[in-house]
Amino acid sequence: MSGEERQQYTAARRSARLRRDDMPLPTTQTRRGYVPPDPLDYLAEDDPDASRPPRPGSSAIRLNDPRLTGTQRAISPQSTTRQMPVPYTYRRSAQQPVTTTASPAITGRMRATPAPAPAAAPPVATKAPYKSGLSGREKESGRRIHWLLFIGVGMLVMLALWVLTSWLISWGTQRLDDIRYGNPRTYQTDAVVGHGGDSPQHPSHFIAINLHGHIIVVELMAGDPAKAITYGGPYLYGTNSNVDQIPPILEFKDVNGDGKPDMIIHLGDQNIVFINTGTKFRPSDANDKIHL
Repeated sequence: MSGEERQQYTAARRSARLRRDDMPLPTTQTRRGYVPPDPLDYLAEDDPDASRPPRPGSSAIRLNDPRLTGTQRAISPQSTTRQMPVPYTYRRSAQQPVTTTASPAITGRMRATPAPAPAAAPPVATKAPYKSGLSGREKESGRRIHWLLFIGVGMLVMLALWVLTSWLISWGTQRLDDIRYGNPRTYQTDAVVGHGGDSPQHPSHFIAINLHGHIIVVELMAGDPAKAITYGGPYLYGTNSNVDQIPPILEFKDVNGDGKPDMIIHLGDQNIVFINTGTKFRPSDANDKIHL
C-alpha cells in the first residue's frame, strides 16, 4: 500500500469514528439489547488490504488486535486484562426511565448515561419527646412515697385484724358454751346448804336455766324431787341480742357473815345474790351487808 493510499485509509477511519460518535443515542423506540453496527466493519469489508494493517512507527506492543472490531476487542481473550463492559442506561423520556443490565455485546465506545440515584425518602416528622420542667431532685421527690402512707396502711391492717380476731373469739366462745351448757343455757351443781336435811351424802341439787333471758333456779332439797323449790331470778335486758346465750353459773358461800352459805348467780359480769334464811333462799336487799 502506497503512502497516499495509507493516508486515505487513515482519513476514512477517522471520519468513520467521528460519524459514529455523532450518532444519536438510542431512544425509547430502540429495541432493548440492540447493538448498532460498527462502521469500521463495513469499511473492512470493502478494503481488501484491511486484513494487513500498516506497521506502526513505534516499537510499542499493542495489546488489542487492530483487526478486531470494537465488540470483539472488548471480549478478546488475547488481551492481558479482560475489559468488562460498563453498565449504562438508554436515554428515555423523563416519565419512564429504564435501566438496562450489563451485556457482553455492548461495547465500551457507546456513550453511557449513569443510572439516576434513587430519590431520597422524605423525612418522617417525629414528635419530640416531652421534657418536663422539673429538676431531677423534684422528680425523685415526686416519686417518693410519703412515710405517713405506710403508717395509715399499717393502722388499717391492724384494725382489720382486731375486728377479725374479736369476731373469731366471740364465735368460738358461743360454740364452746353450746357444748358445755347447751341451748337454752343450763347449769347444774350439788351443794350442802342446810335445807330439807341435806348432808354430804345427800346434797341438794340445783338447776339454773336462762330461758329466753329469764333466769330460773330449781332446788331439789337433799336431792328429793318432792321437795323442789323454784326461784325466779332477774330478767336480762340490754342492747345485746344474745342475752339468752349467757350461761347462769351458781356459787355458794357466806357473803353476810351469818355462817350459812348464800347463793350467788354469775351472769357474765353481773352477780345476783340470794340470802340463805336456813330453810330457803331470798333475794338480797339494801339492808344486807354483802361482802363478795
